[in-house]
Amino acid sequence: PFEADLSLYTTLAGSEGGRVLELACGSGRVLIPLALAGHHVVGLDASPYMLTIAHEKLAEVGSKAAARVRLVQGDMRAFELGEVFDLAVIAVKSLAYLTEPADQLRALSCVAAHLRPEGLLALDLLHPAPAWLLEGPGSLRQDLVQYVPAHGVTVARTEAVVSTDLAAQVRVIRSTYDIVKDDGTVTRHFVEWPYRYIYRYEAEHLLARAGFEIEAVYGGYRYEPFTSESRTMLILARSRPQH
Repeated sequence: PFEADLSLYTTLAGSEGGRVLELACGSGRVLIPLALAGHHVVGLDASPYMLTIAHEKLAEVGSKAAARVRLVQGDMRAFELGEVFDLAVIAVKSLAYLTEPADQLRALSCVAAHLRPEGLLALDLLHPAPAWLLEGPGSLRQDLVQYVPAHGVTVARTEAVVSTDLAAQVRVIRSTYDIVKDDGTVTRHFVEWPYRYIYRYEAEHLLARAGFEIEAVYGGYRYEPFTSESRTMLILARSRPQH
């Protein structure tokens, strides 16, 4: 599930022009495949630790691809990159890490200011279905088990609901990472973080206020229809020409 979006973003980059901005790029999961496909990519992230990992990964993929990438430490709510892009990507629900509506609007407005007229934004959001909203404190979901051969470890992530504020639309989640070495040694790490979910038409209104026109809303990365059962809410929106 964590790789299903890569072909979508690569295809969009090819059709839109190939200058790509990724917000909350993290360790480069999306950014590096885009560079390997021949696109010019700027990745913005607030975490120097994650950007260090991205730099290390870029050093392994070859100088040609690495030369097409610029990594920038910055705040997605207020950035100025001095470039104009054809495509912007906010992947894996990263807009939700901004827990105030005003901050989400500021981030989207910054994206619009960096896109060419009719440039495209691909915005990946969670669909907050009633069953998800009703998960009570202590509800568990194991959403990742992956073996990392380079480090000889298996990583398992379990997410637990801490609280859900329906009025503020903020859920607090505690992620538990179990790192199991090949010799059986287990190390456990905890991360707790707030997550602000938004609804479809709330997202559309935010985008309109930020200077976008909605092109399509999908329920998955293969352009599946958006339905009541969709877990993903993928919105494609174009920046309005400035008059």
